[in-house]
Amino acid sequence: MRFLGAEVAQHGSYHGPGTGCCMGVKGHAVQAIFGSLVTQAQRVLQRSGMQIRPIGPHQNRLGAAQGTALLLFAISFVAAWIHWSDTLYLLLTHRTDTLGYYQFLPGFFLERDIYCLPWTHEITPSRLLSLFTIGVAILQLPFFMIGHVLAVLGGYVTDGYSAPYATAQLVGAAFYQGCSGYLLVRWLGRSIYPRVVGAAVLVLVLSTPLHYYTAYEPTMSHGYSFFLISALLYLVDLWVRQPSAWNTFLLFPLCTMVVLVRPLNGILLLIPFIYRASDLHSIRDRLLTLRRWTRATILGSMVSVLLIFPQSLYWHSITGKWVLFTYGVKEESFDFSAPHLFDVLFSHQNGWFVYSPLMIMVMTVLLWQAWRKESGARTSLVIWAIAWYFYGSWWAWWLGAAYGFRGFVEYSALFVPPTIQLLLWMSAVRIWWRYLCVTIVVGLIFINVRMSYIYQAPWDGPDWSWRKYVDKVQESFFVPGP
Repeated sequence: MRFLGAEVAQHGSYHGPGTGCCMGVKGHAVQAIFGSLVTQAQRVLQRSGMQIRPIGPHQNRLGAAQGTALLLFAISFVAAWIHWSDTLYLLLTHRTDTLGYYQFLPGFFLERDIYCLPWTHEITPSRLLSLFTIGVAILQLPFFMIGHVLAVLGGYVTDGYSAPYATAQLVGAAFYQGCSGYLLVRWLGRSIYPRVVGAAVLVLVLSTPLHYYTAYEPTMSHGYSFFLISALLYLVDLWVRQPSAWNTFLLFPLCTMVVLVRPLNGILLLIPFIYRASDLHSIRDRLLTLRRWTRATILGSMVSVLLIFPQSLYWHSITGKWVLFTYGVKEESFDFSAPHLFDVLFSHQNGWFVYSPLMIMVMTVLLWQAWRKESGARTSLVIWAIAWYFYGSWWAWWLGAAYGFRGFVEYSALFVPPTIQLLLWMSAVRIWWRYLCVTIVVGLIFINVRMSYIYQAPWDGPDWSWRKYVDKVQESFFVPGP
């Protein structure tokens, strides 16, 4: 089995460290970091003295995936409920991007009018354009229907914005978060002890703004994009290892949804072609696989067209264009000649490393893996670098009114492998250094969770300074500011 371009060993049965046995490994490992990761994981588990039942790899992976999913769901929903339970009526009506993504559902299903949506850009007094795509609304649709049924049964206002609708969307956001964890563990659990993967996923979620965007702004696009990217990684890995008509068919609607939820994430469509690809011949083989399953390719393409058509029809009915860069209507654009690459990472204006300092270590590991040509790190690095350049070139590179740099939130799925390596390195050092590493990780998680809790927009703009940022860090530790 390969992992993003590198061969890794297939593991057999796991045996508990308490029995004195090591996990069985079948096959061979060639130039893969996960060969060493498995060995390190064994040593860590043996030192911990954990008693684990001898179970098969499928059962082990499934149990860890379910446990990770339940934990992520619970954390996201409980945090969201604590924050929103007293103001549910505001969740879906707040006039920000959150309303922009959601408004298609009540507009289409309840008001029967999508040309007078509440959060739009006025082209002319009679032409109002929503700048947002319908992908998030498609994913929210099942929970919108549940909320509508609850509103009818409970006697609430059935306008799409009352408490039952809001509660259903909180559940929906937490559900997709849990599904993300499940898919990531199933994807990487084939190559490394699944509980280590689950721990890495939890650390990434809780130490980055991903936690904020699934608990406190759950109807933003980022949590849904994280789910779709996790699903794409899982499906592409399955498609490459076990190509079939069904896997080929599913690729098309999934890739379409990645773009419909957040168009800039279209760069992730590189993954089906470069995942596990070592040269141009490998990419050609992917194209031949699509040709091999011609019927599935055609049917998948038809479903993609059906998903895209409502969006294109909406654009055409308002602007006369079937394909539209909506922000261009507002004369907002990219300046590719002068990207703010350093600022995106280190500025007090939502800099990625400033609000997600753990990612400094994770990216260091990813660069080390890329230099060593291990575990397909170059694939993740190239995709992230393209996104970095695009966001740095955007006129509002800081992505205002945001907690941290939200543009990279969904890319956390790509950083699970180096996070696994980082955690295993931390677990393999001497005990006192291990305690220090655990303290640092827990501290970073605590800061992120607390700052997510106390955040009130905006933490950016001309009045936002390093001094104010430090004051918020102090407040997160319950230390009074000046």
